[in-house]
Amino acid sequence: MGYIVGIAVILFGCKAVSQNPFISKKQKVLWMLTIVVLNWIGLLWYYYIYYIRNNEEE
Repeated sequence: MGYIVGIAVILFGCKAVSQNPFISKKQKVLWMLTIVVLNWIGLLWYYYIYYIRNNEEE
C-alpha cells in the first residue's frame, strides 16, 4: 500500500509540476527532485516506524 501511494505521489506531483506554465525549467527540475526526495524520506520513516520499532519491542 505504501509503495502504491508513493508512486502515485511521484507521478501526480511530477505531472502537475511539468504542466505549470509559471515556473522555469530549472525550477521544475528542482521541484521534481524535491518531490522524489521527500517521498523517499517518507518511505524510510514509514519503514522505520512500522518495522524496526516493532522488532525492537518484541
